[in-house]
Amino acid sequence: AQGVGGVFHCFSGTEEEAKEIIDMGFFLGVGGSITYKKNTLRDFIARIPVDHIVLETDAPYLPPVPYRGKRNEPAYLQEVVYGLSDLYEISPARIAEITTANAVSLFDLESH
Repeated sequence: AQGVGGVFHCFSGTEEEAKEIIDMGFFLGVGGSITYKKNTLRDFIARIPVDHIVLETDAPYLPPVPYRGKRNEPAYLQEVVYGLSDLYEISPARIAEITTANAVSLFDLESH
C-alpha cells in the first residue's frame, strides 16, 4: 500500500526476504547481532543498498562484539557501525551518515 513504511526490527531473514522488504518501502533494522561471526546476514548484507538500513541498539539485548554477555546500551552502537563498515567496505563515517539520514527520513525527524 502506498504511504506505508517502517522498519523490520532486528532483521534476521534471507537475502530474498530483505529484497522483498525494501521493495515494499521498508527499512531493515540492523543491530549488534551483525557483529556475530555466525550471523547469516553477514553473508549478504553488503548486497543490500545501505540506504535501506537503519541502526538499532535493541538495548538491553543483543550487544555487539566485544560486549557479548553484557547488558547492551546505546553507546555500543558504534560497534554496529564498524561492523557494517567492514562488510560494506566503506568508512564508518559514511555508514553513520547514510543510516542517520535513513532514520531522519523514516521517522520524519526534520519536521519536528
